[in-house]
Amino acid sequence: MRTALSHSTGLKDRDQKLVVYWTLATHALPSLNTFPLLALLGKMGTGKSQTLSVVENFSRHPGQLSLRGMTGPAIRDKFVECYEGTAIVEEADQAWKDADSTFENLLSDRYQRQSATASHKVARNDKTWETLSQKYFGASILHRRIPFRDAALDGRTICVRFRADSSRKYRPFDTRDPWNVEGKLLVENLVVELPEVEQPDGIAARIFNTYSPLLAVARLCGDEDFEKQALGRMQQDTLELREAQSSEPDGLVLGAIVEAVFGAGTPDFRNIKLSTLSESIWRNHRFPFRPRQIGPIARELGFETKPSHGVTVIVPTPAALLGACDECGYTEDTIDKLRQDLLNASNR
Repeated sequence: MRTALSHSTGLKDRDQKLVVYWTLATHALPSLNTFPLLALLGKMGTGKSQTLSVVENFSRHPGQLSLRGMTGPAIRDKFVECYEGTAIVEEADQAWKDADSTFENLLSDRYQRQSATASHKVARNDKTWETLSQKYFGASILHRRIPFRDAALDGRTICVRFRADSSRKYRPFDTRDPWNVEGKLLVENLVVELPEVEQPDGIAARIFNTYSPLLAVARLCGDEDFEKQALGRMQQDTLELREAQSSEPDGLVLGAIVEAVFGAGTPDFRNIKLSTLSESIWRNHRFPFRPRQIGPIARELGFETKPSHGVTVIVPTPAALLGACDECGYTEDTIDKLRQDLLNASNR
């Protein structure tokens, strides 16, 4: 695979390993409960389609599909055909008439064995209907030019970025090349049993679960360098996951509370109207949150609410704010300083 990728793409060493170890990990699919997506990102003519061909040659039970002209049910049926196999997805930016993001929902469910089941009605010979359940868990590799709409998919996806390099010539992928013929024979009926790998400190569980099949294959191959290289990727993906989590409803409410407390520069823990938080969320995120929706979320985060002069207010305290920030993984210099100030005060 490394030979094929070197001849047909401009991928650097680390990105080649991401593709190789992901592809080898597909041969462990029958024993896994989750499997990451592999997204190839980059402009046209940078080697994404060639990489798809390489993966198709070496992966477990590959099946091709192109989103152009495919409806949601047609995509689902193709995923069913690729159950515990590898879906090779061309032109994966958007499916035909996919206004409700059916494709992304299918991808998200396909990532996890438990959720990758589709049920639909089919006609019987006696003119009645029965419910048919079909499983479609498996590996998915796709090339895209635009990010996913669903931020949750980012934490389930490993990205390989392609860049143009006009200084060299590329060899079109050919299944008849000796290294491709030999490699295809080597993975025929291959069954991989992955060893356990430890979750590094500071890496979110979602991110570790996404990378763990690749880390396990690298360990089988004795590639300690890859584990060190992947650590930087996992750290960056953990930061991006936390940023995405801040756009969840509780993150939006907490961010508005932090803005209200620190808006003047120094902490101000006076009561905050729910309407003030609603206005802040709309101003910063264009998300329409009504005050009556904000109150329950604030209480779940640990803040007290009470009526005051005919309106409901939040009663922020340093302890409640720090607790909510810890629960949501919210980090900011002002929060770190507040925590340190409280610690110093308690020590005195």
